[in-house]
Amino acid sequence: MDSKENKSCDLSEIILNENVESNTQGKSLKRPKRILHFSDGDYEEYSEDETDIQNINKTVNQVDPKTLNWLPWAWHRTTSFGNVILDGCDYVGEWLAGFFGITTPKYQFEINEFYRLQALKNEMNHKQDLEMGGWNDKNKNNLINNVQ
Repeated sequence: MDSKENKSCDLSEIILNENVESNTQGKSLKRPKRILHFSDGDYEEYSEDETDIQNINKTVNQVDPKTLNWLPWAWHRTTSFGNVILDGCDYVGEWLAGFFGITTPKYQFEINEFYRLQALKNEMNHKQDLEMGGWNDKNKNNLINNVQ
């Protein structure tokens, strides 16, 4: 009866279904919808609908300024010029904020001082432990006095 139980429990002949394509490709071909960059890392957002993929494939209609009348031409030039100026201001503003330190936390100097004092205190405790060599008030009661 033992040999029968061992035969029924033998798992060496089981064939596992493996997806060969996923192992050979390594990474999926799915491209992120957009990638958001943060100071602590990147976040990739994937689309879940096929409608998002179709919207990506659409091309942006380019306006030919030569075919426009005067008023639509002036509006087109104004908005395109405004977009360029806005992009430039965003770039310069981000650079200035980084240069002047506006993007750092408001009380970063206090946080740095706390860490500095904590490191100094740990260093002093370490030096004291080395100097005392284990002889301090905590170990005072552990001494064996041989009184005869």
